[in-house]
Amino acid sequence: MIVTFGSINADLIFAVEDMPQPGQTLLAKQFRTEAGGKGANQAIAASRDGATVVMVGAVAKDALADIAMQNLTHSVDVSRIAHVTEPTGCASILIDGQGRNMIAVAAGANLVACSDMVDDGLICKATAVLMQMENDTAQIERLIRRVKHLGGRSILNLAPAFPLDRKSLSSCDLIVVNEDEAEALAGWMACEPSAQDLSRCLNTGVLRTLGGDGAEAFADGEKISVAAVPVEVNDTTAAGDCFVGVLASALDRGFSLKAAVGRAVTAAGISCSRRGSQSSIPFAAETDQWLLQA
Repeated sequence: MIVTFGSINADLIFAVEDMPQPGQTLLAKQFRTEAGGKGANQAIAASRDGATVVMVGAVAKDALADIAMQNLTHSVDVSRIAHVTEPTGCASILIDGQGRNMIAVAAGANLVACSDMVDDGLICKATAVLMQMENDTAQIERLIRRVKHLGGRSILNLAPAFPLDRKSLSSCDLIVVNEDEAEALAGWMACEPSAQDLSRCLNTGVLRTLGGDGAEAFADGEKISVAAVPVEVNDTTAAGDCFVGVLASALDRGFSLKAAVGRAVTAAGISCSRRGSQSSIPFAAETDQWLLQA
């Protein structure tokens, strides 16, 4: 069982031919709403890959909550999600004709979510506590320390890249970053941005996704490199979240880190080939089929 402490958002998605420049107004080709938020996306990805997932977070009692919760209620345990007075988190997503995205997020209720909502018993039952950076950083640091104290396993997706104290980072069992986040982390730690250098600097496992070049990891002295799946990219919006959720799911089932990275890379590739946030995330059978054809 995986516990995800993270963000729950409503996504407002605009399809544009080109990204707007400062001061420019563009007419979108298409608009839609979809459930999103890094925490929710990763919980959905892990669940669709076969894991039992408990989602911990916060939403308001507003119209955006209905959008944000529409997939969670059907696939994960939502009994630990609080209803608060702050508005439900919201993201404005622009996707251009090349499948690239630009995203602005209003955290709202996500900043009210408290680490105490993840009780000790839940931590002890979980194979991993999965976190991202769209909640209050102090709450994330507290939860990392509690997981460490209780002997649990924590996976931190340092996205977006906000600084945490070095002790908290080193207390994580695995830190997942993309190339930009790795650059930011390396700047704070005064080291090179490779998974190996970051891992040695922080004395913990580090995994770096590399977009079209796949992913690399360094943990317990082992260097791992996995190539990307060749796909026609339509939308990269939830690809990173898909990767992290499927990674956690595979580790939950006892996969080695290398095998888990391989499965996650494949699932993320499938996600890139589709449009949408949570709607792009594959189910386990789809990922299995791609792996059989590889």
